[in-house]
Amino acid sequence: MPGENDMLDRATLAITAGTGVGVGIGATKSVENAQSMLNSSFEQIISGHFTWYGSDIITVVGIGLSIVGIAVTIYRIKLERQRKYAL
Repeated sequence: MPGENDMLDRATLAITAGTGVGVGIGATKSVENAQSMLNSSFEQIISGHFTWYGSDIITVVGIGLSIVGIAVTIYRIKLERQRKYAL
């Protein structure tokens, strides 16, 4: 009787099979795409197997500015010590 066992209906089987194939293809394509640098392992970053995204660029710029800020602070501390001991 129709409607008794909807899992064996042709339309239902076609939709179920199509969805399974779609998920498989989607998973395969996502594996092929390179990850963001922030989500990559160290080996992937060294070998260049990652994709630059805005968050990656902002992170690298922020780290660079932090390093420059620390270097400037250390330089200013040394100058102040030299001035203090020169008097």
